[in-house]
Amino acid sequence: MHSPQRSLRRLAFALLLALGSAHAETLRVATLEWEPYVGPDLPGKGLATRILDEALALNGDKAEVVFLPWQRALNESREGHYDALMPAYLSVDRSRDFYTSMPLLDSQLGFFHRRDRAIDYNPADLNSLRPYRIGVVRGYVNQADFDAADYLNKDVVNSDWQNLEKLLRGRLDLAVVDRYTGYQLLARNAPALREQLEFIQPPLEVKPLYVLIPKARSGGEALAANLDRSLRTLRQSGRLQQLIADAHLETAQAMRAVAEHPLAEQIEHGPGQGHAEQRSEYRPTPPTLNWVGMQ
Repeated sequence: MHSPQRSLRRLAFALLLALGSAHAETLRVATLEWEPYVGPDLPGKGLATRILDEALALNGDKAEVVFLPWQRALNESREGHYDALMPAYLSVDRSRDFYTSMPLLDSQLGFFHRRDRAIDYNPADLNSLRPYRIGVVRGYVNQADFDAADYLNKDVVNSDWQNLEKLLRGRLDLAVVDRYTGYQLLARNAPALREQLEFIQPPLEVKPLYVLIPKARSGGEALAANLDRSLRTLRQSGRLQQLIADAHLETAQAMRAVAEHPLAEQIEHGPGQGHAEQRSEYRPTPPTLNWVGMQ
């Protein structure tokens, strides 16, 4: 026979479950096709989606992911037509329109080039890029100083693959692409030509990938705070690191520390300032990845 105290505990737990179900939400999340982070044909719709799904599930919520061209996803999310946008780089400009939490994970943003064409590039001096035609994607935020360098010859396209394809055809000297995305696209679209291109080390910047919650959305600040707590729970439990390690992007040991307030240094210092010292502490050893056949 059950004690009255035990019966009360069971009743209280049942009530909590009922309340959680009553308040559960399905969030419409705008995104883009950006393998290996997100993609409609990837397992779990990509690593970033899997991380977001597990974080939301801690509150009983779930995501309905909508794939759109990036510029449309950004604009319509900013206007509040979607509950969230991910995965996204953060900028001071975007911070005016969006709330955020701790990042989902980090990416390595940098330059691809043809192995048969030497590039005289000094990572400490963007002026060294003046002689080159550089492909960038419309609407993407890159490294702040690079984006502000209007003296560089930038060719704007609509997708990362267009960038890499033009590079393969010799119509560009450099293409700004996430390292893992670049190799994934080459393995899928042009495996026989994969060895013709190479990612230049070090990256232009190691950039966190965020979920952005529009300030135009009612309750956006509370949603961002809840998501932050859930992501930190995943990190503290080791589950976040495990998801990343299982995807073979970074080992759990290579993850850099995440600031308690990820926007603080950007707001205080502005674009292109205040990050060099922090980045200098992060020296990932890029893993050797076999992207061919990897889904």
